[in-house]
Amino acid sequence: MHHFGRGLVSSPGDFGVLGERPTHPGLLDWLADEFVRSGWQIKRLHRLILDSWAFRQSSSRTLELDRIDPDNLLLARMSIRRLESEALRDAILAISGSMNSGMFGQPVSVMEDAVGQIVLGKENLDGERKPTKTIDLEGEQFRRSLYVQVRRTRPLGVLETFDVPVMTPNCSKRPSSNVAPQSLMLMNSDFVIEYSERLARRVVTETGPDRRSQVLRAWRLAYGVDPDPEVIGDLLSFVERQSEAFGKVATKNDKATPPQRALASLCQALLSANRFLYVD
Repeated sequence: MHHFGRGLVSSPGDFGVLGERPTHPGLLDWLADEFVRSGWQIKRLHRLILDSWAFRQSSSRTLELDRIDPDNLLLARMSIRRLESEALRDAILAISGSMNSGMFGQPVSVMEDAVGQIVLGKENLDGERKPTKTIDLEGEQFRRSLYVQVRRTRPLGVLETFDVPVMTPNCSKRPSSNVAPQSLMLMNSDFVIEYSERLARRVVTETGPDRRSQVLRAWRLAYGVDPDPEVIGDLLSFVERQSEAFGKVATKNDKATPPQRALASLCQALLSANRFLYVD
């Protein structure tokens, strides 16, 4: 279910008579038997699935396949699926060069900020239970989402927006929505803006002042491939226009120059694109 976005049985919480029938009953029985015969090795089962022809298919659709199997229940192609909320946050941390890959230890605590959003942090409240001085997390805020504290009443904002499981009391199947608040968060969230700026700084550090090298590096970090030649022109044009726009409203108190802000805008656009959000 994790690898394909849908299990062989679409009701993973109910394998009884009231549950859904498996789409491939023979395959389900064979996988269960193979799992037992291999000594209950979960890693081997994952490798078996990932090496399969079904998993390595393209997600390209055809009229014939859509006619025969519109919901792709028979796995004639790979289904497009969005990154889980934790994987999305971790991907942003990783490509911005910020991730703390340390293992084990205490969870990263969550708190309510001044406007009521749930963010990473240690609570430091005054007599009216309002946040006061921020406590330094000493790099713990960069840890993988696996180590973020889970509180049913306080789901981390960036994870909740992208359908983090609601454990009341458990979650047998994750929902996957495509709603307006997700786009709004990618445009306005302090988290996305901060790590877009971090990504921009990483790009400048690794490439220097050459703008073409900067946009190429940003694209490679986000998508793992080189952009097409015509796309490079669009990227350079976007950065140029953004730089001019920021230059018109620049003030002496700005922490970043117009070109730096323009590159950060490009990085934010790359992180907000479906190409980054979806696995195809």
